[in-house]
Amino acid sequence: MLRARDENVRNNEESGQQSRALDLKMSEKSELVRRSECELARNRDMTACLYDFEAKNRATDDNLTGTRREQDDLRFATSSMQASNTDMRQEVDALQHHCNVLAGQNVELNTELERFVDTDEQIRQSLNRRDRVETLRHRTDQEMR
Repeated sequence: MLRARDENVRNNEESGQQSRALDLKMSEKSELVRRSECELARNRDMTACLYDFEAKNRATDDNLTGTRREQDDLRFATSSMQASNTDMRQEVDALQHHCNVLAGQNVELNTELERFVDTDEQIRQSLNRRDRVETLRHRTDQEMR
């Protein structure tokens, strides 16, 4: 009986230890479940943040791609305009040269026209018989007086 009592006491102590161990394990389990739930919530938050960052990254990449296209288009337009500008400058230079040539021709033509006018005036004066006759008459009248 003593033995049974000792065994019963030992079993009760062992049962108490097992209960305390079970309670400890259950509290550890509840702590682990709580941590797991916190980690799951944190993971959901981080996943949402990750999706937001990926969406922002995609939007930024799309924006960057569009900006690069615009930049390439502007480079092409700039090079086209530079080529056109160069052509226009050459055309302006050619027109300026042509204007200079025309101005030179105009000066020469004016000079030639003045010579023609002077020559025409000299010829007209020499062919103007009425004035000659008048001049001779006038001279003759003066001499006769």
